[in-house]
Amino acid sequence: VFVFSGQGSQWVGMGRRLLADEPVFAAAVDELEPVFARQVGFSLREVIEQGREVSGDARVQPVIMGLQLALAALWRSYGVVPDAVIGHSMGEVSAAVVAGALTPEQGLRVIGVRSALMSRQAGQGAVALLELDAAAAHELLAGFSGVEVAGYLSPRQTVVAGAPADVDAVIAEVAAAERFARRVNMEVASHTAFMDPILEELRAELADIVPQTPQIPFLSTVVDPSGPTPVLDADYWVANVRQPARVNQALTVAGDKYGTFIEISPHPILTHTIDENLDAVPHRSIGTLVRDDDDTVVFHQHLNSADQLSPRELPHPSGPYPVLPTTPWRHTRHWLDVEQAITAAESAPRPGLLLGTHITVGSTPAVHLWQARLAPAAKPYPGSHRNNGVELVPASVLLNTLSEAAAEVSGHGAVSDIRFEHPIIVDRPRTIQVVADAETVTVSSKSVTDDPAGRWIKHLTARITPREEAVGPTVGSARGVDHTGTVFGDDAVTSLWQAWGSEGRPFEWSLASGSRTETELFADVTAASAGTAALLDAALHVARLVDEANPELMVPSAVDEVRLGAAPADGHAGVIVRRRDGNDGELVVDIVVPGPDGTPCVDIRGLRYTALGSSTPADDPSSIAHVIDWEPWDGEPQSPSQPGTLAIVGGSSAAERLREQLTALGHRNAGVAEAKTVVYVADPGHADESDVDCAARLAGEVADLVATLATRETRPPALWLVTRGVHEAATEAAVRQSCLWGLAGVIRAEQPQLCGGLVDLADDETAAADVAALAGILGTPAKSVLVLRDGKFLAPAFTPLAGPPQREPTVCQPDGTYLITGGLGALGLLMAGWLADRGARRLLLVGRTGLPPRRDWDSEEIEAGVRQKVAAIRALERRGVTVDIAALDVGSRAAVVELLARRDEAGAPPIRGIIHAAGITEGQLLTEVDADRLRDTMWPKVSGAQVLHELFAPTTLDFFFMTAAAGAVFGVPGQGAYASANAYLDGLARARHRQGCHSVSLDWVAWKGLGFGAEAHVVLHELERMGSRPITPAEAFAAWDHVEHYDVAQAVMVPLPAEGEQGTPGAGGAGPVRDWAQLSADDILSELEIGLRSILARELRMPEAELQLDRPFAELGLNSVMAMAVRRDIEGLVGLELSATMLWNHPTTSALAAHLTGKLVPRDDAGDDAAAGGDLPESADSVLNELFDSVESAPAGWDGI
Repeated sequence: VFVFSGQGSQWVGMGRRLLADEPVFAAAVDELEPVFARQVGFSLREVIEQGREVSGDARVQPVIMGLQLALAALWRSYGVVPDAVIGHSMGEVSAAVVAGALTPEQGLRVIGVRSALMSRQAGQGAVALLELDAAAAHELLAGFSGVEVAGYLSPRQTVVAGAPADVDAVIAEVAAAERFARRVNMEVASHTAFMDPILEELRAELADIVPQTPQIPFLSTVVDPSGPTPVLDADYWVANVRQPARVNQALTVAGDKYGTFIEISPHPILTHTIDENLDAVPHRSIGTLVRDDDDTVVFHQHLNSADQLSPRELPHPSGPYPVLPTTPWRHTRHWLDVEQAITAAESAPRPGLLLGTHITVGSTPAVHLWQARLAPAAKPYPGSHRNNGVELVPASVLLNTLSEAAAEVSGHGAVSDIRFEHPIIVDRPRTIQVVADAETVTVSSKSVTDDPAGRWIKHLTARITPREEAVGPTVGSARGVDHTGTVFGDDAVTSLWQAWGSEGRPFEWSLASGSRTETELFADVTAASAGTAALLDAALHVARLVDEANPELMVPSAVDEVRLGAAPADGHAGVIVRRRDGNDGELVVDIVVPGPDGTPCVDIRGLRYTALGSSTPADDPSSIAHVIDWEPWDGEPQSPSQPGTLAIVGGSSAAERLREQLTALGHRNAGVAEAKTVVYVADPGHADESDVDCAARLAGEVADLVATLATRETRPPALWLVTRGVHEAATEAAVRQSCLWGLAGVIRAEQPQLCGGLVDLADDETAAADVAALAGILGTPAKSVLVLRDGKFLAPAFTPLAGPPQREPTVCQPDGTYLITGGLGALGLLMAGWLADRGARRLLLVGRTGLPPRRDWDSEEIEAGVRQKVAAIRALERRGVTVDIAALDVGSRAAVVELLARRDEAGAPPIRGIIHAAGITEGQLLTEVDADRLRDTMWPKVSGAQVLHELFAPTTLDFFFMTAAAGAVFGVPGQGAYASANAYLDGLARARHRQGCHSVSLDWVAWKGLGFGAEAHVVLHELERMGSRPITPAEAFAAWDHVEHYDVAQAVMVPLPAEGEQGTPGAGGAGPVRDWAQLSADDILSELEIGLRSILARELRMPEAELQLDRPFAELGLNSVMAMAVRRDIEGLVGLELSATMLWNHPTTSALAAHLTGKLVPRDDAGDDAAAGGDLPESADSVLNELFDSVESAPAGWDGI
């Protein structure tokens, strides 16, 4: 039986591989192509061939049908011919064509008309899948007049549909009874009364369809499938849209006659339903393709599972034919490439180092590569090193690695300018690469489970100290060190580090005695094994105790210089630590461990410890880098027939036209003091008004309006902002208005009672459908930015930036200059280092305030802040980077033009890339806005960006990065001007991106201790409130590197919970139920862990050995559809009926096994392990539900932008 499922199986790239590999499939698509284009208005082949994403009923349904018809032809070509067909919802149209009742042209006409009419109802309804039988569902819905049964899938699954709020209420009630209940990704309440408005038009459009008698039995899901075959005319297709789909009846009838059921779809969504309906009879349920998998391989796997083959529909000798035994295909990739050639040479890292197999790359100068495989069972240190519960490679191993690599390249082991960029987490196997040339050493890694295109994470960089600087002075012994301070012992070291959040010692060493003062520390230590790494580890641990009073977990973040020598043969040495001045929140020390001859075996200058905090840095940059997707808004606008009093504010002709249009729909004009709703329509002004003046005017007008409305004595009105074309940013006028997108979030944060939202209309004349939609929403505050196009509202949602790379990352050219505005600030100098890492050799750093003349850089009179900037510039210059500094106001066009003219006259290399990082913050509430301060805050970002935009055409730059702030996206109280300025950058980036420039606005969250995060405590509070946090510079640059692989104009750089990767369902069932009563609780627990591991591994299609018992199901890729299959197999294993919420409440294999043990044995015999499987607290349960939801659907954003 061919089963044609309904909507929901589509995915990007479906069928593309089959076009190349299967001629029959390609021919079927080509045969459909002219008919498809004629009936639905676009190309099926282009959608498949180009891997385009399809959305909206009017496109999704025809594409799925086209795929289904081509897949049916493919099955037939291999001899698999249906004895009967079944269709679910829209799938009935495909079934009718395959059965011969409709021609392909008739079928595509039915689906085209059907989907176009249904799309009119988009957004008005919702659909849910419930773990209830039909009777229970009807009993429940008696209390919900707005919800109806839309489909009967199986004895335990019912589909309901209706108004979104009512459907959500039904879901909540079912979930409260610990039954599965989830929304389905549909926005049309098909098969309910919500379809009544389109039925007569559908009947009229299809009135001339003349169906034929099916050549293959057509088992209807609309009428009784055991009765006569219905006539598939216009009346039938009206009933198909309106009546509930009775899939269970059709499957039950088919199960009495047939044993093999093949779902014809891009991804299986009915195979589990088939299994549940036919559980009592022998049967086989097979899919066709699987989401995000190899089409050709998956199809042939399923083909191999279809035992009952008919003769191929190709020329060949006549039958009969023997049925060949199935072959268990095992597909493994064996492509040879450079990546795998290197991987094959990997070895475990050397003890105390991360160095593995050595390869010399033939270049001038030579490049040396060491590659090793790091794994929890193959660490280069014998002990453990856990910070906040996470195993990390210790700093002792990292520094030892840098020194050894430098020694093998240069003959000495001195390294300097060491930067710890990202910790190496030892939670899974990783490939470690250490690369050294004549000047630098870099340590990077990549998870071995990544695909070949997976990203490398840079963890550590250092400069090899020139030979003439590498010989340090003889330091003598510990004489002269103050030994009269506080005495401490080995136990103190262990207890303090544990209190700070770090457990374990990577190497075995002991402390005989120690003493410390406020600025000095001496420790007598002995390493159990010879070698520098253990002694270095002891020194790094005891050095932290010089600042014992600081309760933070502090770890090395940077080192000025390291020299390592041979350790004493007996491992015994004295550690001398001297404290130096450092920045706030930073501990800076020098460490010396003298050797027997007075030459230091450890000499560390300028080691900086910084607070790690309680959060572990993100290992996946896609948990920080996000894009904004625009999805159908799930709000419920009022009917346009419910007008109210309205004040339209704005002096533009667009405001006047909108006032007339809304008045025509029944809204009554009123003043701001009396109106129930106030609508501010942005006026982009005239060309002679600068962008910063326009932005300040718009923001000031809105702030004045907020201040007025906030003091109104009557009930607060809903304030709406209206912009035009900002979403596309195709015109200068649209870019000017983009500042209001940032201001909208601040209104929501400061004055939520006033916030209606912001609606962005199309840039051209407003269509009647948009005016009607706008009129309907004004009475329903959305508190979000909404885009209104073609009568439909779109709302923002954050999506992690992931998927295959779309572009090669930017590489700076050695003959170009790269400009950084705000280049002398803390962020600007770090960004300068990032550009140097990318190959930049000439940097132009621009700031309002320059630096003293170079002759004064070593003066003791310069301030500490200036000294830090000088040190950063000298570090760049030591790397071979030429740094020019210009003190000017980047917002002044004349000043920038003069600078460029001087550079041209001097023959300076052209500017090829820009990072616009200039900006200031100025906190003031919207009700207290001062016009001058408002403009001053906007000036560096807005005016500076406009000047650079006008002087550097899009085609003249390799890149134009704008450092905006995430406050423009989620809204921060008191930051109206700052958020507006950053939102302007977002709009300008979209505009330049449209013109072909690699222009990206990066909406940064606060960086720890730097820039915005260091100045505004309210930002940190808002981050904490929303469940986010500041990020470290290392995390920031790793995420920026990640963004560079994608063609986006805006990236929101905010750490959010990591998304699980969606898995794919497998097949299989549990064996016969065993007699659990004969086993003890411990034996039951052990047997259940084995059985559950087998079931889960089969469903997740992964080796059992790789399934970790304590890893959450969502992280393994288990979604709720797969959870149904898992639950059914577990029911077969334990012989009990279980709820689908079981997997939510017990989210790991070990927890689930303990929970089931408690059900299989008396409670007093279950033991402590079984007791551990009890229900989670409600808060944890909520988190798990969100995590499972994130696996199945596009992630929802915060409350708008």
